Amino acid sequence: MKRIAPEAVAFGAPAIAVLLISAMLTLRRDDAVARPQPKRFSGSVVVQRLPSLLASPQLPAPVSVVVVRDEAAISFYNSPAALDSIVAAWRSVLEALGAAVQVSSSAAARAQRNANVFVVPSSPCLTVATRETIEAAASRGAGVILTSAAGTYDAGCRPLGYGLIIGQTGAARAEALESRDMTYVTFPSTSPLTSDIPPGARLDLNPGRQVALRHPTRDAFYSDHSLQPRPARDEPLLDGAVTHTSAGGRRVVYWGFELADVVNRPWDRAIARLLVRNSVAWAAGQPLSAVEPWPLGRRAAASLAQDVESGFDNARHAADSLRAAGVRSTYFLTTGLAQHYVRLSRRLAQSGEIGTHGATHRLLGGLTRDEQHARLALTQLDLRELVGAEASGLRPPEEQFDTATMTAWAAVKGSYILGANDSRAAAPELFRIGHDTLVLVARIGSDDIAVAARRVTATDTLTSIFLGEYERVRALGGHYVLSYHSQLLARPDLVPSLARVARRLASDTAVWVATVSEVADWWRARSLVETRARITGDRLRVVVRNKGNRLLSGAVVRLAMPDAKRILRSDVRLLPGGDQMLRVAVPPIPAHATRTFTVAFARPK
Repeated sequence: MKRIAPEAVAFGAPAIAVLLISAMLTLRRDDAVARPQPKRFSGSVVVQRLPSLLASPQLPAPVSVVVVRDEAAISFYNSPAALDSIVAAWRSVLEALGAAVQVSSSAAARAQRNANVFVVPSSPCLTVATRETIEAAASRGAGVILTSAAGTYDAGCRPLGYGLIIGQTGAARAEALESRDMTYVTFPSTSPLTSDIPPGARLDLNPGRQVALRHPTRDAFYSDHSLQPRPARDEPLLDGAVTHTSAGGRRVVYWGFELADVVNRPWDRAIARLLVRNSVAWAAGQPLSAVEPWPLGRRAAASLAQDVESGFDNARHAADSLRAAGVRSTYFLTTGLAQHYVRLSRRLAQSGEIGTHGATHRLLGGLTRDEQHARLALTQLDLRELVGAEASGLRPPEEQFDTATMTAWAAVKGSYILGANDSRAAAPELFRIGHDTLVLVARIGSDDIAVAARRVTATDTLTSIFLGEYERVRALGGHYVLSYHSQLLARPDLVPSLARVARRLASDTAVWVATVSEVADWWRARSLVETRARITGDRLRVVVRNKGNRLLSGAVVRLAMPDAKRILRSDVRLLPGGDQMLRVAVPPIPAHATRTFTVAFARPK
């Protein structure tokens, strides 16, 4: 028998290995097609149960808070235990945030001289003593937090109307919300009370005695589930749910709902804790600092993302239109199809970012983690062969994903998922996945399939719908994603609508237009920035620490300033911010470095 030369073995072994791997992957791909589909569900159902990684709700400095347990308010409820449970909820949260809390009767609160903040929770019936405490707070240098229908009745529980609320907040009108199955409150990003709260965050409330204001500076508004304003009784602009004022030396925060109304889910509890912290800090006159949601001081962000699947060849029409508009897009390739369009796939990679839409457009969520891992590893291998690089982004087919999808995607070096988040925020979210993190980039609003289901096909109408949703997300300070498909908006007859949207985004200098991976990378980097601010005498000291492994560029720190101060000088560039907001343009900070900046104020006369 002829002996095989060693060099032949050395050459043949890798070739055989490649053939074996190719055969295994082919069998695995065929097996994936043959397997039955899992039951259908939306990834938003999974997100509802998950906690998002948010900033610490700890107060920046010690605060003395008095929670007023008004004797008259007790008689409003069927049992003293009702008011006690409301007071206990406030005490528990405040103590967890680092406040020194004291629960006082109305008379004891009136005699209190050292409190920084008085909280009057859900007290429709109020004694004269509590009313005097509220009125005298400003002269004592203290702030006030009022909630729900506070002071709408006198000490004998006889109706008085909304005079106290309107007088303290400066609202033009106040009305009780009509009965709703569920109450939603949405937070735009530009308010002093929304520090560290994601843009467009939605807080879910159980139905209760909730009050809406007509107020020009509302910090949050009553909305529907999809973050659109829903005013009381459909009265124009009567939708204010949270507001603050510092008029006449007063520092007053008003919530039209009660802390105990908040739905008991991880997300809602976390948003409520941040709102408590922000409200207490504002009322106490403490500056609050946070990194703004978007780099370079931009108001909002926007991305265009195509699912490249059926009608794969249409992607070239979209790529040409977007290149002409100067907008880089994200293309989520169905990699099994992409192997038949190698040249076009590589052209798309040059036009923007390449992500994956799965190998076969079959559902992922609902399969075992091992099955999902195998499919996602396969699509990453496809992309390495097609465009020379793995994807950081996954667009799960039909937005069906679960925690197994998230774990499997992180295991194959994915860093973000584009999908539904139950419309609970108009911004990305960061989740803990084992020892790693994964960004969920949310799609808020309609994609082209949802619009087509309404039998809308005229390009002018399509453009109007998409731009209307863009303006809505922009107003929230959030991230707008136009998610569209190769078989619909990328078609030659509909792509003019995509081009018009792209040109509008490109012309909006206040908005950061980026690929989805750029947005996800920024959101992760932003989460690793820690800020602190403290006023000592006539100086504000701002400390910014980059805990990440990369250079941080483009960050802007926003500081809520409860008391107006005239700026003399600063050793860092300041951006326009208004009377109650200071904005610091942070120079690039290396990984694991800390920088300190100082702003000098004029001394009061």
